[in-house]
Amino acid sequence: MNPQTSFLANLGGRVVDDVIVDFGDYLAECDAFDRGVCLADAADFGLLRVSGVDAATFLHNQFSTNVMALAPGQGQHSTYNSPKGRMLASLFLWRDGNDTDAPVFFILLAADLVEAVRKRLSMYVLRAKVTLEDVSARYAFLGLCGAHDVQTLAPEKMGLDASPKLYHTQKPNGAILAALSLNRLLLIQPLETLLEHWREFSQHFPWVGRHLWRRAAILDGIPLITAATADRLIPQAANWDALGGLDFKKGCYPGQEIIARARYLGRVKERMYLARCEDTAVFAAGTLLYSPTFGEQSCGVIVNAAPDREGQIMLASFQTAAADDSIHVASPDGATLILLPLPYELPVDEAPNRVKL
Repeated sequence: MNPQTSFLANLGGRVVDDVIVDFGDYLAECDAFDRGVCLADAADFGLLRVSGVDAATFLHNQFSTNVMALAPGQGQHSTYNSPKGRMLASLFLWRDGNDTDAPVFFILLAADLVEAVRKRLSMYVLRAKVTLEDVSARYAFLGLCGAHDVQTLAPEKMGLDASPKLYHTQKPNGAILAALSLNRLLLIQPLETLLEHWREFSQHFPWVGRHLWRRAAILDGIPLITAATADRLIPQAANWDALGGLDFKKGCYPGQEIIARARYLGRVKERMYLARCEDTAVFAAGTLLYSPTFGEQSCGVIVNAAPDREGQIMLASFQTAAADDSIHVASPDGATLILLPLPYELPVDEAPNRVKL
């Protein structure tokens, strides 16, 4: 059990599989979530620090977005991909607002992928003046989340003049406040200040467990690629193009040719969908999906799932050819998914330059 989980468990957090799932009454926490802003355990993440004169160029050549264009304090969703174009990790990265002589970047990703990504990136540093550090153990991760515009509601209670703009960061009270979406702000604070910040922020917001933080991300339609789903999906199959996590105008990066081919030749055959299921046992990431169209062959996977008021809510990536079929979990006759509308539009012109014969 990590120090943050131990700390929250001592405050009454209910621990299941080393996760603070709630503080004793999940439905009451759902009510608080629907009414306003909640303070959540958000320890799903790890953090890499990348610094050095060549840091911007190095990351630009590795990731799927224009890292060179990031101004201090600005962030972006991005991906790190294999040469076959499959997502090794989903990322939120930002340039530190206090860097001076050399740029400093922070990379937020799933905790169970930090070391693998650090090692892989290290293989390509070569002579570049870049330092890669896993700084996850130095920080605690708390989230501000809710069903409405958290970026508007939260700063008033925190005594801030204005919230960070979408995909920006700022530093209130010694913590980094990262705007991951309209409905999720992430507080990243040095571990030794966790007690201080918890006391401060919990005066303004009701406590909730990590299930509500995960639910907020799922409702946003923003997936977290973990070890269970790494190297399985091209970014478009996780809607990363709709989320601004792909730049089709930048230069080469690992997997770029395959990712671009999917767009320009109209071959995006998988998409991610928001769905719910009445089963209360939450499905693990990577659980296979089936449809009558594909018979005994899997048509996709669960990417993320969390409990809902009744059953569970999830992000599921599967073949678009199966979208009009019934989608079943774990087996061809397993539990059935109920598809819900995503909170954003998917690209409609998948092949803008394709010649029609």
